[in-house]
Amino acid sequence: MRTPDDRWAELCAAALAGELSPAETVEFDELRRDPRRADEYEGLRGITARLRQGDLAWTPPRDDSDLEARIAASILRAEGETAEGPRVVEPVRRPRRPWLVPTVAAACLLGGLVIGANGAALVQPSVPSGPPGTLGAVEQLAVTDDDAGVDVDAQVVAHTWGTEAYLEATGLNVGATYELVFVGADGTEFPAGEVLGSEVPIVCRMNAAVPRSETVRLELRDTQRSVVAHADLPAV
Repeated sequence: MRTPDDRWAELCAAALAGELSPAETVEFDELRRDPRRADEYEGLRGITARLRQGDLAWTPPRDDSDLEARIAASILRAEGETAEGPRVVEPVRRPRRPWLVPTVAAACLLGGLVIGANGAALVQPSVPSGPPGTLGAVEQLAVTDDDAGVDVDAQVVAHTWGTEAYLEATGLNVGATYELVFVGADGTEFPAGEVLGSEVPIVCRMNAAVPRSETVRLELRDTQRSVVAHADLPAV
């Protein structure tokens, strides 16, 4: 399942390449209202501009189809050397072959690819894991879609300050309001926020001030309090 950061990375890459659709432009502008994301995007634009100014381009590799013949000819020449001594062969100096296209480079930086002087390496952040309720661990939920046409995926993460939900939804009525609610074992409800139905997939994070150990169910409801999707949380 994608996270909001994955969607932000996709939109950033498309924006840097000038390939946003009208609907994606609206979504991108909405996400960019976050000051942190706005600063991140401006930084990537600067990187892209500097890479373009560097005149980086792809150089096709040298054709090596005749490599075997050239090696054989070199051996024959070496065997035919005279008493004058071996012939000094100047090494062939090949130009460096820059391969980064500016937009791709910026997108890689956004996705966690670090470009260094000696190559590239993927940054693999440490992700907590463990049984349900482990702080910071992502728990995949089995969501039941109660409303025809709605498709919802959800994950939850336990924190010291409460419980966070990663939500991805399609098929919601455009412009309609939906509320995400955590339900405790005793029936107590803990609102986690609201979203508006959209033509594009909804990818968001929502939080409730309830310990993970005290919530047993997640519900997405419409304004009539009808449940459009729900998931029972694994026991902690």
